[in-house]
Amino acid sequence: MRFGRDYHIHTFYQRCGNETLTVPNIIRKAEKCRLTSIAITDHLNRLEQLEAFKFIKVDIEAVETPIKVYFGTELNFQGCDGEFAYSDSIHEEYGFEVVIGGIHSTYTDTESKRELLDLQHRHFMRTLEDPLLDVLVHPFWFPRKEVEFHSPLWWEEFIAEIPQEYIDAWAETSRKNRCAIELNVDAIFFYPAMSAQFKANYVDMVQ
Repeated sequence: MRFGRDYHIHTFYQRCGNETLTVPNIIRKAEKCRLTSIAITDHLNRLEQLEAFKFIKVDIEAVETPIKVYFGTELNFQGCDGEFAYSDSIHEEYGFEVVIGGIHSTYTDTESKRELLDLQHRHFMRTLEDPLLDVLVHPFWFPRKEVEFHSPLWWEEFIAEIPQEYIDAWAETSRKNRCAIELNVDAIFFYPAMSAQFKANYVDMVQ
């Protein structure tokens, strides 16, 4: 666990947040929360989004603060078993200091919990093994419309049925590749689409 840090923060540039989420406002809020370091990590889902990151970098450099502010991005797979909109050349050209990413979808409407677990596991491992990524984001967060495809009980059983060998593989690959696994309070524990029992089972999985 790392306290006093938040490396998953969005701005208004990619419409990940509203107009109040400017870089200066974010940094001042972080100061009030007594954070020691943060990363600005707007979504980079498509290459045409790259241009906006130049403005974010300029904004970061213009703010004087005792907090360490990293210039980063959040990646998402371009479809099931797809690639990230990212490469060594982009990493070098833009100078991203923190790169977070992972799966943001179920990519399936299956009723099979194991099929969905296998799909998620495959994408988690690809993220954790990618040398360009620093953090696997919010495991098992899904858009609300995908969550509502199944019953609350289905999701409670789903998170409780994760094979131990999968959990062991994530932990070992995270350690070996120094790729962190995010515990995202907002995406999971403040997410009204998931039941209290799902969140309790999620805590058991994390432990």
